[in-house]
Amino acid sequence: MNITNKRQHGCGSLDCGDGTRVDIHMANNAGRGCNNVTLTRVAATVTRPAYTRHYDEGEIIAQTQTSAWCGNWSLSTRVRRDLGLEF
Repeated sequence: MNITNKRQHGCGSLDCGDGTRVDIHMANNAGRGCNNVTLTRVAATVTRPAYTRHYDEGEIIAQTQTSAWCGNWSLSTRVRRDLGLEF
């Protein structure tokens, strides 16, 4: 799987190379603690909304949350597993 970075809405999207992508939505509030980034795997043809709550029903393949600091986050083993990504 070849993942490449793309920038949209001030956050990134990762092209998975298999017809899907992972959209990154970062929260801008300090109160989210250890889950301030939402990663959503969708078909590459789905229009990326500004907010995760705006995905239509059935568009989400997988979704998980993780933490970040200063915009830096990683695809940990748990996150890859939750999103169904194989490396």
